[in-house]
Amino acid sequence: MNTILVTGASGRTGRRAISQLIARNQQVRAFVRRPEAARELLDMGVADCVMGDLEQESDLRRALRDVGSVLHICPPMHPAEDKIAERMIRLSEAQGVERFVLYSVLHPLVDVPHHRRKLDAEHALLNSSLAYTILQPCRYMQHLNAIWAQVRDHGLHPMPFDSKARFSLVDLHDLAEASAKVLVEPGHDYATYQLAGPERLSMEDCAAILSGVLGRDVKAVARSDDEFRRGAQAAGMPAERIEGMAVMNAHYTAHGLSGNPNAMRWLLGREPTHFAEFVKRELMGEAI
Repeated sequence: MNTILVTGASGRTGRRAISQLIARNQQVRAFVRRPEAARELLDMGVADCVMGDLEQESDLRRALRDVGSVLHICPPMHPAEDKIAERMIRLSEAQGVERFVLYSVLHPLVDVPHHRRKLDAEHALLNSSLAYTILQPCRYMQHLNAIWAQVRDHGLHPMPFDSKARFSLVDLHDLAEASAKVLVEPGHDYATYQLAGPERLSMEDCAAILSGVLGRDVKAVARSDDEFRRGAQAAGMPAERIEGMAVMNAHYTAHGLSGNPNAMRWLLGREPTHFAEFVKRELMGEAI
């Protein structure tokens, strides 16, 4: 059976993708850094785990041994994402990997640091000999999870950019399903897919939907750059990441992040999840 290596396996994106692959009876190898994450993933049903560091070539060589396909998910906003991808691609070529699926970002051309690093990763993959698929997801609906207590308890929906900026928010559950289909089903070689949700929503739109679902008022609040920086510093976020996110937030204020949902519809064979459905399913426990 073709072994699929998933990097970033212990993150929220990797875990959901792995769940979808296991549900399709695929043999999955997880690349992780922490022993406790390995134990959790083995309990989920992965075939094996390789412990290591994405920046260590010897660890990647071990992980890629006897692998047929790769789903490469780099940790969010990693400062060496481009170099890690280049190394992964080179080693995958050398070790006979048949397919390489790169988890990128919607509109990697925009002038935001982590988008630029993902663009460099895409460039390296296009210039390789590997059969590839590039996935370009929009901003997750699951970003609501981190502020759910403020929404639920105080009726506030705070974000560090303009509340009128629009996003084609996408459900991580849909992304995981699409990722698994691309890896398992034929016909996706040399494709680049925008993975966008079915609605272009501002934070004010999200607040209105939340008000309807909760039955009480929820207000969208745009946090200032200073407020964002103070909170990030207090949380111990590295300075480089704070600067990168500040650039991203400024871009979002000016332009939002919008994509087309047709590729997602085609991959899923159904309508992608709407924001109200996501809230009811994931944060309120209602069956949809």
